[in-house]
Amino acid sequence: MQHDKRSGVGPTPASATPKPRRLKHGERRAALLRAAKELSVEQNVAIPSLDAIIERAGGSRRSIYTEFGGKEGLRDALLAEISGEILPALHEGIDRDMDLRAALIHFARSLVSALMSEHGIGMSRLIMQDSFSSPARARTFYAKGPGKGLKLLADILEAARARGEIAVKDCASAAACFSGMVRGNLYLERVLRLRPPLSEAEIEAHVDTVVDIFLEGVRAR
Repeated sequence: MQHDKRSGVGPTPASATPKPRRLKHGERRAALLRAAKELSVEQNVAIPSLDAIIERAGGSRRSIYTEFGGKEGLRDALLAEISGEILPALHEGIDRDMDLRAALIHFARSLVSALMSEHGIGMSRLIMQDSFSSPARARTFYAKGPGKGLKLLADILEAARARGEIAVKDCASAAACFSGMVRGNLYLERVLRLRPPLSEAEIEAHVDTVVDIFLEGVRAR
């Protein structure tokens, strides 16, 4: 660009172009995790390539190694991130003294909404891969998440049995059966990507059916 002597306007110096703000430690980590979660869903993979994550979030491979120690560290952080968003839903807003039907509906709706969401399916893929490479990590996840939820459900059934509402010999086994009924074939269809996430109406209809069948089988006569 030539200098305009009449106007006195010269070329814009390169320094006038604003530079991207450098992310702080916490911001950079969050950006990398967010990109990894988004790409995991979009590409239907447990862990996207580091290059794809960097292209989406910015930074470099050094950023990933600095924040997570490498791809395995990123895998652990991504699993913890998704678990932290999903698993609390199984335990919140429910206790052993609730009306039994209301408690079962709450548990089932939370389980379906969390487990069969896009992030829930992503978490399932991570756990399935980790069960081969790290059985200890898979056991830890199960104890803190699904295992904890089943223990709470067994306690709810124990309380109902103590009130004389149900006739069940083994409440822990009954809780596992109920959880299996809730997942049903829908979970397999979601893991295999044979169907999209369930709508609210589909979740409600599925949960009502499962709860009615389960209560019919365990109710005290």
